[in-house]
Amino acid sequence: MKVFAIAISLLFSSLAMSQSGYKVNDVTKNFQVNKILNYSASSSTFQQLNDKLLVVDFFGTWCIPCIRALPKLSALQEKYKGQINIVLVSDEPEEKLIAFIGKQKGFALPVIVDEQAMFTKLFQPPAYPYTAIVGKNGKVLAISAQEEMNEISIDKWLKEQESNNVMGMTKPDTDSAVTSSINIEKNIVEKSQNKLVQLSQDFMYAAKTGEQTTSFITSLKDLSMDELTATITNDNEKKAFWINLYNAYTNTALKNNPDQYSNRGKFFGNEFIEIAGKKFSLDGIEHGILRRSKIKWSLGYFNKLFPNKIEKRLRVDKLDYRLHFALNCGAKSCPPIAFYKSETIDQQLDLATKAYLTGEAEYDAATNIVKLPTLMSWFRRDFGGKKKMIELLKQLSIIPVDKNPKVKFKSYDWTLYLENYKL
Repeated sequence: MKVFAIAISLLFSSLAMSQSGYKVNDVTKNFQVNKILNYSASSSTFQQLNDKLLVVDFFGTWCIPCIRALPKLSALQEKYKGQINIVLVSDEPEEKLIAFIGKQKGFALPVIVDEQAMFTKLFQPPAYPYTAIVGKNGKVLAISAQEEMNEISIDKWLKEQESNNVMGMTKPDTDSAVTSSINIEKNIVEKSQNKLVQLSQDFMYAAKTGEQTTSFITSLKDLSMDELTATITNDNEKKAFWINLYNAYTNTALKNNPDQYSNRGKFFGNEFIEIAGKKFSLDGIEHGILRRSKIKWSLGYFNKLFPNKIEKRLRVDKLDYRLHFALNCGAKSCPPIAFYKSETIDQQLDLATKAYLTGEAEYDAATNIVKLPTLMSWFRRDFGGKKKMIELLKQLSIIPVDKNPKVKFKSYDWTLYLENYKL
């Protein structure tokens, strides 16, 4: 049985690698684009859109960071007219997109209605916003964060595009894609060398794509506690392994039975997760293992007096506040899901922190008030209190370094949302 589970795990691992979307240095294929709104033509081809540097921005009318980025994207399109094409891609219904465009003042960007999911299948955006930069030779030059969409980056991509053209690269007309060499973006999401962290990554990928997860659940259940503790030994391995598992089990359970979310206290407290012969709840993983035996509803100020032996054996040595920007509880206000790797988890958690707070923190210079996500209030001691929160915002350039604004916390949107993925 154990051999069968391992074989199935390896099969899904290979499927996961073969099904991954375009990465930096991949060469895109040409395909028909059947429906474009707010554009000179109602249809086109990818190659025709890609006659200049192409910015493919995956967009949703429900995505607040996407909407906030529109004025900046419009300004960049105007400044670099004739040099770049910026297109928005959405899988939402045409009527909804037409209504959205009609409500926007001076909206000039084309919107591709991805009805047949061609863009989605090829690029596989793990979360929105997600932006791919494609040179006019078809090569993917960058997967860009919203904060990187600026004149400095565009000038760099234009130079890189011209450099590639001088080297004689031509855009293919076939459906084949050239596999990229390893780069920093790929390193962030590639497989861990730790076999159990890799198992947690594969489980997370299966949960994302809707593949069968039974084999992963069985493999985790059949582990021995000695094997688990001998393989997952340091905090980086513990964080990557348990964050991936938390997100995978949450996603799988709620996809199988969304009604569980009507009683969230029961859902998060239920010990339905069996690993190495022991049963865990999502709360147990979060507050016991990852938060080092904290009491859930204590704002982070109180530890458990008598944590059990298993929890003490498995928990991290030091609490890392960044985990709150990595755990996804299934709600719309939750941070997006990434595939964490122990070898690069510090870099990944830094990126997750910057991305989430850049999108969610709202600073009003006129009133000198900053509104922060509610989860920072729930676990405020983990962050070192409001003073440390302000220091973090300054480090991330979200607020000016010479300001000390009043902190308020936003309300939390508990609407169930299970497709929130990010590289």
